[in-house]
Amino acid sequence: MLVLDPEQCLPECSEELKQAAWNCVKAVSAAEALVLLQKYELRVAIAFISDTNQTALAKEIAIIQAEYPSLHWIAVTDSALEQHCSWLSAANFVDYYHRPFDWNRFADTLGHAWGMAQLTPSKGGKGPAKVLTTIKGEHPLLQQLRQRLHKFSQSDETVLLSGETGSGKGLCAKTLHSLSKRHEGPFITVNCGALPTGLIHSTLFGHEKGAFTDADKRYIGHLEQAHGGTLFLDEIADLPLDLQVNLLHFLDDKHIMRIGGNAPIKVDCRLLFASHQDLEAAIDEGRFREDLYHRINVLRLHVPSLRQYSDEVMLLAEQFLLEHSDNCTQFHFSDEARCAMKHYNWPGNVRELRNRIRRAMVLTDDCIITAQLLGLDSLTANRTSQDLARCRAEHEAEVLLKAISDHKHNISAAARSLNISRATFYRLLKKCQIKVP
Repeated sequence: MLVLDPEQCLPECSEELKQAAWNCVKAVSAAEALVLLQKYELRVAIAFISDTNQTALAKEIAIIQAEYPSLHWIAVTDSALEQHCSWLSAANFVDYYHRPFDWNRFADTLGHAWGMAQLTPSKGGKGPAKVLTTIKGEHPLLQQLRQRLHKFSQSDETVLLSGETGSGKGLCAKTLHSLSKRHEGPFITVNCGALPTGLIHSTLFGHEKGAFTDADKRYIGHLEQAHGGTLFLDEIADLPLDLQVNLLHFLDDKHIMRIGGNAPIKVDCRLLFASHQDLEAAIDEGRFREDLYHRINVLRLHVPSLRQYSDEVMLLAEQFLLEHSDNCTQFHFSDEARCAMKHYNWPGNVRELRNRIRRAMVLTDDCIITAQLLGLDSLTANRTSQDLARCRAEHEAEVLLKAISDHKHNISAAARSLNISRATFYRLLKKCQIKVP
């Protein structure tokens, strides 16, 4: 049973619930509840509602119900039901109860909710946990993103995901797979920019034993590994032109030929593609095939940047904080940290938010996440008025220079350390106007 208890009312009834054989998990917010619902199969929920928290709690419950519609709710109130808003109705709750507790009566209320839950089929596994795994929030852009993910997941057509680096394209690809009829099959991710030069064809399509030097055994390529499931090709713009031709042929006939093989192999997998680059510009520059672009751009999904829905940053932050916490440690954001996160531009998007929080959780000594630990104490004041492109360029230049220094100007090694190709590394050097000997 889930207990949504933002005002910490649970201690007064926790022991009685245990004695009645109810296993309870507690949440103080929607973000915390959603993480718990992904971990446990819960069918009944209690919401502690007061005159002071009802407005905020209505939004929290709506967020949870949107993703877990089969959860059966009981409203526990301080006063008469009629004194609360109209949202507190049978459409949202199967029963309600007024404090103080009469445990015999409350046991009947809990039993009613449990009985109703048994009459409602659970949506597989841990309830509706697989209904949504992407970025949570109520901003219209995120609502539209979720709607399209649900719609696109019902098709087997290719999807091209666009958006800035770190915006969550990989997470959206996983969501498309988990919501699809292929969800029990494999989900294979390939970063095209990090594929080893000279072995790209073998990595994707596979090879037979003895097909070339060092091919001492058969290798099943990523396309074949994804049979029955989904293959996600990230940074597709970094795929060499000759491999783009082979990929186009596979999309047309769904057959592959391993290097050294003598018979085509039929592969049944769905392909998802992503790129933070402008593919239309890449076509004009001769770096990307126009026919392949039109073949993969059947369904288009743009993932918004974090600054476009910055009002949701704290919901995401609380979610990440809970995801990376253990059961014994309760981390909290300081007021200064909350203010800093709300006013920061987040050039690295959701990935930067998550990574800053994880680093701060390691560094803190008292479980309080401060703006200083997040690295936002000076950035908030100095960077909010800067041009976003310049911020990103400065960050990229720092990363490139550090990689070059760490690997003693060995460009190949520096590129491998960043999981990108040598060609991509040189392109970034040119973009950041960094000259290397």
